[in-house]
Order: sequence, then C-alpha cells, then structure tokens
Amino acid sequence: MFTGKLKNWFLVIFLLVPAGQSFSQDIRIGIFHEHLVNAFLFTSGEGDYRIETDRILLGICPTGESWYVIRQKDSLFIRDHKGRWHQGMNLHFSAPDEYAYFRLKPALPVLESRQYLADLQVEISMNSLLMINEIDMEIYIMGVIETEAGSRCELEYYKVQAILSRTYAFKNLPRHETEGFHLCDAVHCQAYKGRNIWNEDVEIGTEVTDGLVLADRDSVLLNPAYHANSGGETRGAEDVWLTGKHYLRPVLDPFSLNQPGTKWEKSIPAGDWVRYLQSKGVFVGELLDTSVLEMPLKQRQDYYLFGQDSLLLSVIRDDYQLRSDFFGVEPKGDQVVLDGRGYGHGVGLSQEGAMEMARRGYRYTAILNYYYHQIQILHYMSLLEAGKLAVDIINLP
Repeated sequence: MFTGKLKNWFLVIFLLVPAGQSFSQDIRIGIFHEHLVNAFLFTSGEGDYRIETDRILLGICPTGESWYVIRQKDSLFIRDHKGRWHQGMNLHFSAPDEYAYFRLKPALPVLESRQYLADLQVEISMNSLLMINEIDMEIYIMGVIETEAGSRCELEYYKVQAILSRTYAFKNLPRHETEGFHLCDAVHCQAYKGRNIWNEDVEIGTEVTDGLVLADRDSVLLNPAYHANSGGETRGAEDVWLTGKHYLRPVLDPFSLNQPGTKWEKSIPAGDWVRYLQSKGVFVGELLDTSVLEMPLKQRQDYYLFGQDSLLLSVIRDDYQLRSDFFGVEPKGDQVVLDGRGYGHGVGLSQEGAMEMARRGYRYTAILNYYYHQIQILHYMSLLEAGKLAVDIINLP
C-alpha cells in the first residue's frame, strides 16, 4: 500500500527553468475514485502494453487483447490474454509510446468503460483497488476539458477551460498526497473521464494555451472558481466561503441568461414547506393565507425572511438538493414554488456565460478578465522562476 512510503515518494521542489524551455509535468490521477472497484478488465486499445507486478514482467498485452484483474483479500489475481493466471501485490501497465491508450471496464461493480492514455498503476488500498492514471499534465488537461465542457463548444471557450483546469491542477496538486496521487477524477478535484476523443478543438485549445495559468495581482496562483450558470449575476467569494478574494467579486452576467441552466423550479406542498420552516426554528404560527410565504425573486440575497425569523438560502439549497441558492418563493394554490436561477455556487466564472461570450466572438483573454478581477494570465514557468510555484513530484519506486 502507498501509505508507508509516501514521505519518500513525495518531493516538493522549486524548479528554475530557463525562459523559453518547456517542462513536461507527469501527474498521477486516481480514477474511478468514487467507486470501490474490486475487479476490472484492461484492454489495450492501441499499442502493446507491458505489464509488471512487483517489478517482475508478467507479459505483454497486445493491441485489442484483454487482461482481467480481481482483488482477493490482500492479493491481486491477474488473468492474461492467453488464459494464464498470475498473482501479485501491485501492477504497472506501461504504454509503449505517447499514442498508446487502454480501455478500463470495472467488473465489480459493473460500470461503463473509459479510455485512458499513458500508464496505469494498480494497488490494493482500503479493501478495494486503487487505480492511478500516470499521465502528462497537458494530456490530462485535454481530458478534463472534454469532461467539463463537452464536445460542442467554440475554440475560444476551450482555451478558457484549459487555463482554468491547468490553474486548478497546479493549485491543488497536493490534495491527495497522503493517498499516493495528486488529484482524483471526481468533481471535487476536476471531473476527468479519460482521454479526449471527440473534438480536435479541445487539443488545439490546450496546445495554444500551453502552460498558461491564472495568477492574482501578486503573481500568486489563484483559486479559479467556476460554476455552470450564474443566473444573471455572480457573487463574491465572501458570500459563499469564509473569506473573500479580490479577484472573485460579483459581476452582472447577461451572458448567462437564456441558457439551459438559467432557470429552474421546484414545487413543494405548502404544508410540507411550513413544517420544514418550523423544523428550522422559523415561527409560522396560524397560517390563514399562504401568500405570506412569498419572497419575490429580485436579485441574489442570503436569507429567506419570514416575520422576525430568517433562514439561510444555502441551507435550503442543501436540504432540498437545489441547483442553486438563487431563488424566490411563490405560493401557487396548495403548492409553494421555488423559482430558481442559475446552477452552482455562483462564484467566479459562469461556464454557460463564458460559452455564450465565445459564441459572440470574445477572445479567451476578455472572457477571463470579465469574470475575474485584477488578474494576470502567465506562463507557469515565470512563476517557477520567481519561486512562487511549488510542483509536487512523486518519485516512483
């Protein structure tokens, strides 16, 4: 398992690289991280993969062939493409070249297969399989872009998403350090479902912005907060989190209007709504007219007000699993309708708004400067040279 070796594997270093030189950063991504996978089918999609266990060669998996892996207690049992069984404590699937990719199909539980470029490392951790895609940073970014943005965006938006995703990756490299990898593929890191396969503009957008990241006015990597749709106005970081950031200020956002995520509704029986308010300590008393429950939707606010009491809209959002906490309350007959706007926390860049800006011809630099305040778009090499960026490198055993 990883835990006993981590202090030797992780080295935090400052790299001083001459201007003009590129630096290829390999990172480790925990895949299928939200699932307790105990068996999978590995298929070589392109290239003959070399498979080792405990540094001993088990064999080669040719293009189009499959190997099956299953965990039994503290051991891995591996069936190769010729039907022979092997046993080991860990596995490493090595790609023969940069074009090689593989398909991974979880079998316990059964999940949809995904395609990945580069290498795969597998070990047992916490009574399940820990699967790590070892991949170049820029290739990883391409996969994130397609997962986050889809395959039908303008090229300028892909440039925007590339810079956001790259900034986030560098900012959060140590997030899963104690687990033996840098980032996972879940939304709380960045959604990542494997290699980009649908749109060459994703690759172009990544390559054109190669190495570019967002920094604040002090040349420090910023937190590139973004969400699906602002509903027409973004909000400041201090309205959602404990502290504010000068670059995360509210902006009016007409570009997010008339988009798929702009409006939503949820109907709740009036009696259930009243009981919910009472459970939260709101004094309702004898309700003769449901119209008193109304809260018009005018602009973003923090509280639902009723009489002398109030309730955070963010709490209501969490309890009812709403798309956002930007909504009004409108009684309609025996129902209370939550009339909502936007999708997500509302801080930073609105993805649908940025996509609309790209459709209207705005450059990626203008889009980023619209949603973030007093920022710089820099190559991360300049931050490395200035000693303002630490890169975590895992020294593989």
